[in-house]
Amino acid sequence: MREPVYFENQGQRLIGVLHKPEGAGPFPTVCFFHGFTGNKAEAHRIFVAQAEELVKNGISAFRFDFRGSGDSEGEFADMTFGGELSDALKAVEYLRGREDVADIAILGLSMGGALAAEVAGRAQGLKAAVLWSAVGNFMECHVGKNIARAAAGGFPIDWGGWLVSEQFVNDIISYNPFASIAKATAPVLLVHGTKDDAVQVEQVYEYDKVLTEAGVPHELKIIEGADHVYCRQDWKKEAIRTTTDFLVRHLK
Repeated sequence: MREPVYFENQGQRLIGVLHKPEGAGPFPTVCFFHGFTGNKAEAHRIFVAQAEELVKNGISAFRFDFRGSGDSEGEFADMTFGGELSDALKAVEYLRGREDVADIAILGLSMGGALAAEVAGRAQGLKAAVLWSAVGNFMECHVGKNIARAAAGGFPIDWGGWLVSEQFVNDIISYNPFASIAKATAPVLLVHGTKDDAVQVEQVYEYDKVLTEAGVPHELKIIEGADHVYCRQDWKKEAIRTTTDFLVRHLK
């Protein structure tokens, strides 16, 4: 079943959907973080497909829109990485307050993957973290490089109809997801495609190196030929299957 829900952060409502297995629970639950200009369904509804696969395995899934994205309140022009990190931490806190939620894991895509890295290094008691196509160095990825060029024309930047503020650009460079995930206390799954032209595959190898040096248990899944959001059925199925297997092992 799917339950429409909302929670609040800094006076604004965030809209989400909780996918739950049949029964009273409580159920282990995965909290999803979408990417830059994304939403709670994500590209070709891959978050929905992953959530439904988790439900088949007795795990709940919580998808929500960050403030200024999707159905949530706020304006995208006011969005910052720090603001989304605050939303992500509040979402985990919200889940912890529900009687039908047991252990919690997190899953993030792209910039949502960077947020998952930050949350994994901050939130206590998480059982697992999954990073799909995760940004580690924002200014080295496709969006960061192009925003840097566009900034020469002044702010706000018109990014395909989305307004990007100077505050967002100044804020994002103050975070280091690589350093944050080294503080993780939960096992981590890294998933990345070899043909990702938005976040180069070298960034996942840096995550792998950092986690290895920090002694954080983790697994690395490289999907040959896959793009940034796994836009082919075999890539999509492989990402979902690998993630489901990992989360079932650590949540059930």
